[in-house]
Amino acid sequence: MKGHVNVMKPNDALLFERGPASETHSRILVMHFYGSMDAGGAGRMAVAEMLRALPNERVATFDSDQFLDYRSHRPIMTVRDWVSEEMVTHEIAIDRVRDDLGNPILLLHGPEPDAKWEAFARIVADFVKEAGVEISVSFHGIPSSVPHTRATPVHVQSTDASLIPPQPKMAGALQFPAPASSFVQRRLAERGVNGIALLAAVPFYMAESGYPAGSSALLSSLSDFADLSLPVGNLELGAAQDQGTIEQLIEANPEIMATITSLEEHYDAWSPGESSFSLNSFGTQTPLGHTPQQDKDIGDVIERYLANLSQSETVSDDQPSADDQSVEMVEEDPLTAALKRVHLRATDPEAVRAMTPRHRADSGDDASLHVEEHTTDETDPNEEADSGETGAI
Repeated sequence: MKGHVNVMKPNDALLFERGPASETHSRILVMHFYGSMDAGGAGRMAVAEMLRALPNERVATFDSDQFLDYRSHRPIMTVRDWVSEEMVTHEIAIDRVRDDLGNPILLLHGPEPDAKWEAFARIVADFVKEAGVEISVSFHGIPSSVPHTRATPVHVQSTDASLIPPQPKMAGALQFPAPASSFVQRRLAERGVNGIALLAAVPFYMAESGYPAGSSALLSSLSDFADLSLPVGNLELGAAQDQGTIEQLIEANPEIMATITSLEEHYDAWSPGESSFSLNSFGTQTPLGHTPQQDKDIGDVIERYLANLSQSETVSDDQPSADDQSVEMVEEDPLTAALKRVHLRATDPEAVRAMTPRHRADSGDDASLHVEEHTTDETDPNEEADSGETGAI
């Protein structure tokens, strides 16, 4: 085997504690770390639903002092009647869950590690070896130009070409700052345990809100891929409720309805017969309704995300200040504002330059509040969207 070989070092044993289910067996490792890009909270809600709905037992808990920066993952304090009653700290853990058929699954979850990634990967690799894991799977939500009225596409990225299902091909290579899940999967692949990343294409106007349809699509794809029986009922219910809310907003705004219709026409016009696309158009944006027919593979998703980011620049001196804009936005529903931005891009792409960036450095509050409506575990009011990492896959 070529490349880096993971071998636990003596001090690595001090970086975690074994749980009651540490001597377990599982053929699959599922992982998701919050803190890197996850449009619509798709990956996070999928993991939270697994922990909520399936029986689980602790395999290992990692030392937060060693792997986390508390300034980026601050403990959550609860105060009632001016008394500090409770403080909850963040933790990274491996749990064993069992699907509805009793199949064991190792679930690695928590905030993305801030330090010691090599040591972290060595420890994970050791548990993978002990448990007999044969493949790893990671969850991600990626902002995309798909409409909410269509089924959520799920694309596959892998450490081995033989694991890629039939899907549009990329016409060129793509480089991006890797998140911890990709880092760990790469290190595991170097030890002979390949991995896949499941990438749910989330409507870009829903990227900062909880999008249960994306989470349901991820769990359904994992169930099909690994022949598992995973819970999607609550997520599908949440998706149906969101669908109704969005439809009511769109019906009250004819101009937004026209924009969504353009997205639907683009989506429906996709032809799987054309199997590649070019990466030469980074930073450009074509008005909605005039987009040429092309494949919607993961490269297309990332390309559009980068194009959206390039349009979000600092407010110019002759524009109202950010504080003035925030006063107006407080009274507007976030989803309504997002849909209006979609329409604005379609009618006047240049107008986006005067807007506050949608992918803010601290955008976790809205997402976490929405996630809380559909899940009871794994919520994190402190989550941050890393706007600088354009491809967290």
